[in-house]
Amino acid sequence: MKKTEIEIIRQIRFGSVKEKDLIDIFDNQQNNYRIRFHLVQHPKFPVKIALNIIHQLFTMDMIRLIKNRRANPFIRKKAETEFLTRYQRLALGEKISILKTAPAQVLNHFIEENDYRILKGILKNQECTEELILKFINRKTQKSEFYRALQLSDWYKRPAIIEAIIRDQEAPIKLILDMIPILKTAQLKRLYHNENTHEIVKEIIMKHFSNKGPDQ
Repeated sequence: MKKTEIEIIRQIRFGSVKEKDLIDIFDNQQNNYRIRFHLVQHPKFPVKIALNIIHQLFTMDMIRLIKNRRANPFIRKKAETEFLTRYQRLALGEKISILKTAPAQVLNHFIEENDYRILKGILKNQECTEELILKFINRKTQKSEFYRALQLSDWYKRPAIIEAIIRDQEAPIKLILDMIPILKTAQLKRLYHNENTHEIVKEIIMKHFSNKGPDQ
C-alpha cells in the first residue's frame, strides 16, 4: 500500500532509515515540498542533494532548518548563508517577523542594525541573550535607535547590562534617568563622579540621595 505524506514524514523524522531509503523517498517525492523540507533536515540525507534543496525553501523554513540541531551542521550553515543573502530582498514586515524567531547565531549578524522596528523585534526574540545586548551596546557605530528600542524592554534592568549602559558615554540621558531608581549606591556615586555624566543626571542623583535620607 502506498504511504501517505504524513506517514512518509513520520518515517523520516522518527523511523530508522538509511541513506538509501532517504534517496528513494526523494526520487519518488521530488515535487512534494513538505517531504523535501523534512529530508533536508535529516542528518543522513546526502549533502549534495540537500544543497540543491536549500535555496528552494521558504524563508521561515530556512530558519527552522538553521535551528534544528539534528540536521547536518554543514547544511545548517549553508542555510544560514542563504538566508542572509535572501534577507536583503525581504519586505520590512517579513524581516521583523523572522528576526523575532531567528536563532542566536543569526541574530549575531545584525549587531549593526539601525532600524528601530527591526531592533524591537530582535529584543522580543526569546533567543536574544545578554551577550547579544552587550554587543549592541559596545558597538562603535551609532546606536540611538537601539537604545530607543532597549528602553521599551526589560533588558536594561539586568545587572550586567546596567553596568554596560552606565559606562557608555553614548547612553541617552532619558534612559539613564529611568535607571536611577534601580541603580545601587556605588553605581550612582560612580556615575555622579564621572566627568562625562550630564549635569541633569547629576542633579537627579543628588535628589535621589536626598529623598532616601541621611541613613541611606
